[in-house]
Amino acid sequence: MSQASLEDQLERYRRLLSLSQVLTSTLDLFALLDLIVNAARDLTHTEAASILLLDAKTGQLYFEAASGSKSEEVKREAVPADSVAGWVVREGQPLIIADVSRDTRFFAQMDERIGFHTRSLIAVPMKVKDRVIGALEAVNRVGDTPFSIEDIEMLTTLSAQAAVAIENARLFHQSDLISEMVHELRSPLTSIVAYSELLVNRPIEPDMAHGFIETIYQEAIRLSSMTNDFLELSRLQSGRVRLQMIAVDINPLVDDVITLLKPQADERGLQIGSRLPAQGVQVIGDRDRLRQVIVNLTSNAIKYNRPGGSVSLEVEPLAELGHVRISVRDTGKGIPAKDLPHIFEKFYRVADTEGTVPGTGLGLKIVKQIIDAHGSHITVDSEVNVGTTFSFTLKMAQ
Repeated sequence: MSQASLEDQLERYRRLLSLSQVLTSTLDLFALLDLIVNAARDLTHTEAASILLLDAKTGQLYFEAASGSKSEEVKREAVPADSVAGWVVREGQPLIIADVSRDTRFFAQMDERIGFHTRSLIAVPMKVKDRVIGALEAVNRVGDTPFSIEDIEMLTTLSAQAAVAIENARLFHQSDLISEMVHELRSPLTSIVAYSELLVNRPIEPDMAHGFIETIYQEAIRLSSMTNDFLELSRLQSGRVRLQMIAVDINPLVDDVITLLKPQADERGLQIGSRLPAQGVQVIGDRDRLRQVIVNLTSNAIKYNRPGGSVSLEVEPLAELGHVRISVRDTGKGIPAKDLPHIFEKFYRVADTEGTVPGTGLGLKIVKQIIDAHGSHITVDSEVNVGTTFSFTLKMAQ
């Protein structure tokens, strides 16, 4: 081995050692995945890298993260069991392919879809103890030099650390969420038990009994909503939600939401409308999840508005950036500046509205998780006694 090669290998091992502590201390799953794929690309001197994880329930293998400009288009795409990654996961063995055009296991459809050209690749299984949870791939060695045994060793060591870190992040979020769930469910459960006990053990006037039953019913509805939101948030945070990323016509989606929520706005005496581009635009995203986001934001804009106010859904193409901005604007009471940094936290409620507007305190957190999973971010601008605007951008479909 030449002196230059030896120094390069030593440098890569130093990088692995420094990464070890970072990986074990990172509990944000999405940040962790990005950290792993970028490290894999750097350690193998390749053009791109990706993580594919196995869905324990369905047995399906999915792209979970990727480096490079096409990363969001790759995420959460399923790959067949007879693909390269499928073979690596099934056999639990690493694999080097010097020329993918000569290997029938190579899943070429992904290259065709995102406009990428894979020439060679290296893939290793990701194992936790004796259980394979996925595969780590790196493609196209810079300069087209061949992959080596050292590359397998580097990627195998990284994948072992990464697999444990991913499992730890998943378990942390699950444990954290269960603890919070138990705490938050105590309040409606306590009310249900207390009022039920009164009805069972004491003679109650019919009018009072009706009030108790109404309280029990409302608390049961609240309990059901909280449970559903907890499960939804758990799936999103653990990475188990698979987004179906397609080209979505955004104008009809906005119109659909307005039609759905107009009776709710009419009941509160609010005007609801939209500002849409004359020529429809398409974005890349999961249609059902995007609809969920817009419904949630619009419903909030109605609930927290003032009589005689308005709600506007706006779509603005940012052609020069290749994105589309979607905004939900209201003329409600606004959010105080001290509350804005916390608005996307679990269970956070603005003091003026806590207890006066029904909700689980998880809606905006779920919205943020969905937007984050689309590779974007959501912002909020608000002024007290003027109104609030929530905005997020999505990639424009080519």
